[in-house]
Amino acid sequence: MRLLAAAGIAFLLAACRPANSGGQIPSPLRVTVHDVLTQPGLVGKTVVVSGRCLGYSVPTVAAGSPPITRSDWQLEDGGEAVWVTGPLPEGCSATAGAATRTELTAAVAQDTLPALGGQEPRPRQYLVARR
Repeated sequence: MRLLAAAGIAFLLAACRPANSGGQIPSPLRVTVHDVLTQPGLVGKTVVVSGRCLGYSVPTVAAGSPPITRSDWQLEDGGEAVWVTGPLPEGCSATAGAATRTELTAAVAQDTLPALGGQEPRPRQYLVARR
């Protein structure tokens, strides 16, 4: 009977252990600015995305106003831009942006743009950069 109970406990412990017991943390997904803007399934995920920092004092390319603070900045790639909340990357200034591309690790977040000009409110993805 004790052998049967011990086998049952061993089975339960094995069944309840975490699926990823190797201790490996999955790598962040590599995505484009377009992916961030168009794939709501990325919300809540950590991603690596590259583009050119536009700063926050240039004309707005990204949708809506800055999502969190007035210091949020834009990351542009292929004529599209996403808002980024977090520190400016090296080589980027608030007033002039950057001349070269940067790679950023960030979490994808979502808010809702208000209804303006007869349009319906709509969800918008943005990035929260790691500090």
